[in-house]
Amino acid sequence: AYKEALEGLDYIIGYAVKANNNLKIMQHLQSLGSGAVLVSGNELRLAIAAGYDPTKCVFNGNGKMPADLEFAAKSGCLINIDSEFDLENISAAAASAGKKVRVMLRINPDVDPGVHPYIATGNKNSKFGIRNEKLNDFLAAIKADANLELVGAHCHLGSTITKVNVFQDAAEIMAGYLKEIKSQGFDIKFLNIGGGLGIDYTHDPTLVLPTPTDLIDTVRSTIQEMGLTLIIEPGRSMVATSSAFVSRVTGVKTNGNKNFIVVDGSMS
Repeated sequence: AYKEALEGLDYIIGYAVKANNNLKIMQHLQSLGSGAVLVSGNELRLAIAAGYDPTKCVFNGNGKMPADLEFAAKSGCLINIDSEFDLENISAAAASAGKKVRVMLRINPDVDPGVHPYIATGNKNSKFGIRNEKLNDFLAAIKADANLELVGAHCHLGSTITKVNVFQDAAEIMAGYLKEIKSQGFDIKFLNIGGGLGIDYTHDPTLVLPTPTDLIDTVRSTIQEMGLTLIIEPGRSMVATSSAFVSRVTGVKTNGNKNFIVVDGSMS
């Protein structure tokens, strides 16, 4: 569905490994042409073991470890810059690895995705992303660093999003930042709009959820007008509705007031 939605665009579908890091699932998605989105060095190792091309992988996070960054630099990942100290760590990792690292700036477009505040990650109060008013400081630091190549920008609005118009709002805001970045001489190739498409948890027949096509259509014109490669980061929308979690009952017990069915697969 994502590949059909993206027809006519240059794109990378980056599967968010945190959604399900089962090796067989990852290998299957890789065989379909997926890239991978990572939040740790171990996820990168797993992606490489599953056959992913590291140059189609994105390393996210606001607390990326220096050793993991060095491994990502050696591997050729795209790495998102999340803060001043993250920029310093990425620069040091690139120098140590002896590699020129392709980086993107994580910017918060500050649109309301209409989800629980704990999973709304793209507003100005989020723990993720740079302070937008500091953009020029980051650009100057990257321009002065021979080990870094700025190739794009990234945003992630949140999870379980059911109103895709927020992606259009975000893409238009991000386009403004990208034009500013381009005006300073950077060759921008990528816009990463993150993931977060909602899924059907309730099985309510009256609920109509957006499809991957609904999502992509909100940003298509922006991507085409700017001649960019679109990166998306689906996770749960790729795996949560395509699988079943199978457990077996190990026994039934009671505490006198309540009966418990004990299973071998979770804490349920």
